[in-house]
Amino acid sequence: MTKIVKLIKENTYLNKYDVFLTTMKHASFISLKISKTKHLLCRARINGHSAVLLVDTGASNSCIHSELQEAFQLKIKGDPFDAVGASEGKMKATMTQKCELHLGRHKLAKHAFVLLDLSHVNQTLDSQGAKPIDGILGADFLIKNKIVIDYRKRKLIL
Repeated sequence: MTKIVKLIKENTYLNKYDVFLTTMKHASFISLKISKTKHLLCRARINGHSAVLLVDTGASNSCIHSELQEAFQLKIKGDPFDAVGASEGKMKATMTQKCELHLGRHKLAKHAFVLLDLSHVNQTLDSQGAKPIDGILGADFLIKNKIVIDYRKRKLIL
């Protein structure tokens, strides 16, 4: 029985901060790196293939660079649609079927990505001396998995 469940069963008063601290002691962590552009990056495996994903709380959906569809063995689900993002104009996007996703050593629930041309993102990163990314972990993933980001320790907390 976890400590938090035990405390609740014993009717011990817990404030939100106590619950948070108790939960964090038993949580799993994923290490993050900071790019030259100060973006948070994590190592992942998508369908068994290594990937570098940028963690972006402002991105509504997680996405993978469309040129990497075959490399990650991603299967299309549905018809192409127009996506709108921080860049100018609309872009063609396609949804993938759910696929295997590992962050660090942790296998997570299957997750679907949006296939999107991220060339403009990688060109910007390259122009600032940063390495390219394979995709983005967006708010859909972060919310679904109840992820907490510890910016100071550079960790995703599962």
